[in-house]
Order: sequence, then C-alpha cells, then structure tokens
Amino acid sequence: MSRVFASTALTVAVAIAAPIVGGCRSSLRPDPLADAAQTVGADKPRPAPKTIPLELVFVRFEEHDPVFRDELWEMVDEQILDDALRRRLHANGLRAGVVTAHLPPHIADRFLPQAVAATDSLPTELPDNPALVRHLLRLLPGRASDVVAANGLAELVVLEHDGGDIRGRTYRDASPLFGLRAWPAADGRVRLRLAPSIKHGPVERSWVGEEGMFRLEAGQRREELQGLSFEVAVPSGSMVVIGCAGESASSVGDAFFRDGSGSRSGQRLLAIRPEPSPQRPDPMFSADDAGSAPDTADAR
Repeated sequence: MSRVFASTALTVAVAIAAPIVGGCRSSLRPDPLADAAQTVGADKPRPAPKTIPLELVFVRFEEHDPVFRDELWEMVDEQILDDALRRRLHANGLRAGVVTAHLPPHIADRFLPQAVAATDSLPTELPDNPALVRHLLRLLPGRASDVVAANGLAELVVLEHDGGDIRGRTYRDASPLFGLRAWPAADGRVRLRLAPSIKHGPVERSWVGEEGMFRLEAGQRREELQGLSFEVAVPSGSMVVIGCAGESASSVGDAFFRDGSGSRSGQRLLAIRPEPSPQRPDPMFSADDAGSAPDTADAR
C-alpha cells in the first residue's frame, strides 16, 4: 500500500512540476546575447559590389583604309597572345592584341566621338552604319556580357579552320557576338576574356540553373567558337584591339567585322579599354600627346 501511495505521490509531483517549469520557460526574456548577435551590423548598409568600368569603341572604315589596315596594327602588340592561338585566330580571319603606346593624333582622332553615355548593359544591335559607336559599361567581376559585333543576319555562312580541317556551316537568323568577362588584377591591370560566339535559330524557351534555383529563359541557341577565345591582362592606359585579318573569305573574322557589299562595304574594329579615373585623364584617345583634348569619358 505504501509503495502505491509513494508512486502516486511521485506522479502528482511530476505533473505539478511540469507546468511550473514550462511556465518558467515561457516567461523567460529573450537572450540579450542572441539579440545582440542578430543586430550586429544591421544598421550598417552593405557595401555596393565593385564594378569594372570599360570603354568599348566600334570603328567603321573603308576596306583599304591605310590607318586601320596598317598603321594601327604596327602599334598593336599581338605577341601578348601565344603563337598557337595567334595562328588559329589568323586562320579564321581574326587578329587581336594590346596597344600600350599613345596614339598619334591622326589615329586618336578616329576614336573620339561627340558624346557618350554610361550604361550597365549593351544594346542588342549596332546602330545602322555609323562611323563610330562608343559605350561605357560597368561589369561585375566575372559576370558575362554580350558584345554584339554585327546585326542579325538572315543567313550567315562561316568557314571555320581547325588545324588542317575546314568546316563550313550555315547559320539562320544569326548574330555574331563576343562573350565578355572582366576581372581586376592584383597589380592594377584588368584581365579580359573574349569568347567569339554566334546566336542563331528560332527563339526557344529553356530552364537555366543558377545559384540553386531554376528560371525559365527565352532566347536563341548559342554556339561558342571553340579554340578562338582568349584572355589578356590590360594595363592602365592601354586597350585591346580586335579586328579582321586577311581578305574576304567567309571566315569568322568576316562574320564579325566585315560589312556586306554595296553601300555598306568596309570593315569594323573593336577597341576595349579600362575606363580612366576622373582624376587621371587617359591620353590614349587624346588628340595630342599632351592630352589637351576634352575627356568625354566623364559625361555620364
């Protein structure tokens, strides 16, 4: 009998103690240390991500213009790319390099527009047949941006050279472009990667995975031209130049930089350089060596 009574008393004591303990827990104030951990830095705004300002210039010129066919390329260091890559580029009608010297006035004048506007994105097509198109672009490090090299073409025939082999392909509703990425280098230079690509075909919908999520996107198929992408580290005050090499032969370079026949015959050339600091105007595109020409890069 005493054992039964003791067991019953223990059960009642536990039953009474449970709501008391639960009540004590529910009445406790939040831990001030936990609150402090949650509020640390809450009143401090997150720093904005640092972007890389770039200046992009497309210049159109006549097929046999001596300035852009000969003189400019004498100032371009193509040796910055390895031999094998240069051979692949030339075989496909492309050439590229870096200009580090100040341009002579008669060449620098060809890169000076009347006005310029800053933007976070590039247009999907080039204006119709201007002598010069210039954009200021701000890229997040490593984030890709498409640089349209030629307006959409209903039919584009391209002959690709891969070593000793030649492959011909016809693209419908095609747009040649460069996939451009930029990274800041530790020594103050800017590392650029350009990947020649072609968007083509009808607009299709597809699921794209990014940061653990999927989103539905609509766009054309994209084909990167293998073996023709390249990276260069561009010092301050220098620029990358990409253009057409050789005569017209339905090459990759023709697709990207050579206009059609008739009134639009001619070539284009693309120059990319890190935007100069407002406190230190860059003389690269100055009309004279003293840099007396107005700097339009700050007109944003």
